[in-house]
Amino acid sequence: MFNFFIAALVVALAPGPDNLFVLAQSATHGARAGFSVICGLCTGICVQTVLLIVGVSALIAASPIAFFVLQCCGAAYLLYLAYKSFQVRAGVVKLEERDAGGEMRAGGEGAGLSFRRLYLRGIIMNLTNPKAVLFALSFIPPAVDMSRDMSPSLQMVVLGAEFVTATFIVFGSIALLAGAVKKFMLNSPKANRNLNWFSGCVFVFLAIALFLV
Repeated sequence: MFNFFIAALVVALAPGPDNLFVLAQSATHGARAGFSVICGLCTGICVQTVLLIVGVSALIAASPIAFFVLQCCGAAYLLYLAYKSFQVRAGVVKLEERDAGGEMRAGGEGAGLSFRRLYLRGIIMNLTNPKAVLFALSFIPPAVDMSRDMSPSLQMVVLGAEFVTATFIVFGSIALLAGAVKKFMLNSPKANRNLNWFSGCVFVFLAIALFLV
């Protein structure tokens, strides 16, 4: 299964909705916020693997109505995130701050975003992406070796874990690089505003791209 891991690294490196999402969030809110999003995306991959094993993914892909509803949900959520990003006004944004309850927040959108909310963003981003369903169907099952003693379901669990690991490595590198840019521009109100507008434009692009299957 080492060959699958190498292929997963290559897939994670290829420009796509998820790594663009991580790039936008890390550049806007910092590397730690980016890692929170990545954990959400990886959780989504785990859920996608389970749905694949039980056959739900195949049902969604085979149903034009279910697939279209998933597209609409994903696009609506991304457009909501774009709207929130475009609302941010110019001003010095703190990389980290704590709310009244002591929970860590990332600066960038109004009163800030908790890392819990960013984690949920990653989960929702993955689970409302119909292309993730198609990708899981086309990438994981073909790698299953029916001649092995290990059951196909268990093999898919292992393959899903490998894909999560590869995703975390690649996306983590993106978050660190984008976070470094954010930290460099921390004291520039104009740069912070432009980063939020960049993030908003990425969300709009991703929303449109969901229908270009």
